[in-house]
Amino acid sequence: MTMTVEQQIVNDRNDELFVGDNYQYYKNQWRGKMEQQNFASWNWPAFFFPIYWLAYRKMYLEAFLFGLLSFFSMIIPGGGLVLHILVGIYANSYYRNKAKKTIEQTSQMTQWEAVQYIKRHGGTNVLSIFVTLLILVSLAAAVITGIALFPTGEDEVNSQAVQSKTFKTDNFSFTFPNDWKQEKENTTLDLKCLTYDEDLYTGVLEYDKADFADNISPENALSLYIDEVLSKCDNPEFIEVMKDEKVGEKRIKTVLYSCELDSYKYYYIFSLAEFEDFEKFAIIIQSITPSQFEKYKSTYEDIVGSCQHIQLMKDI
Repeated sequence: MTMTVEQQIVNDRNDELFVGDNYQYYKNQWRGKMEQQNFASWNWPAFFFPIYWLAYRKMYLEAFLFGLLSFFSMIIPGGGLVLHILVGIYANSYYRNKAKKTIEQTSQMTQWEAVQYIKRHGGTNVLSIFVTLLILVSLAAAVITGIALFPTGEDEVNSQAVQSKTFKTDNFSFTFPNDWKQEKENTTLDLKCLTYDEDLYTGVLEYDKADFADNISPENALSLYIDEVLSKCDNPEFIEVMKDEKVGEKRIKTVLYSCELDSYKYYYIFSLAEFEDFEKFAIIIQSITPSQFEKYKSTYEDIVGSCQHIQLMKDI
């Protein structure tokens, strides 16, 4: 009988050492359930603030695992609430099992060693609440930053719209990258655009179908213009038809030639843009060095592809 009383005193002391703050609450929750492996009860702090409660009670691994489960539970409607309820129901039971396992580890230790071991692995850690909060805030900031740095497809479209500009002839409009400018002086072209460093060039001439004989189509007009331009160059050479397609009412044909000017080799890109039921058509000329061709090929294609005709509305 004496041993039972002494052992009870030791057990109570160890439980109190392990729990620390608010021991009386847990003692009441555990009363009569010492031999049960799992039991249901209710713990309000564990329900409302599970990850902070776990960290405060020095169950750091459990807090980390709860954080992972919370993350994955977001894909299930109501998953987070279910997790909170489960922790609220079984927090006292799990904490009791944690205390028992910790105290059992001290069975072969001296009394002083046992006390130190229980204090070290039990009790509370207020600082861990702030550390956990800091980690969660940092993760949230990282997610927000990631969204800002890697925008959605809609954001990318909006960004591209801001980073482009439109230049027009009387009857056509073209979309250019933001680093292009329009050259209005000393040109016979209806539209002449250059990059600000003047490395890249695009020129536009617009024609009226009525100005040509019936047997001269817009495609024939393109061939005549190509012959005129290349007659001023040395060693002109056809390379390929880059594009010849019709999308809706618009047809785009693009051909690539090479030639030499002052012993320097250039690529000339000639394009035709015409529309059904529209009496105007455009011929676009672009020049570039062979070394830059692959790098800026898609830019040139986008400029030509952006061609739209302008319908002039007249008052009746």
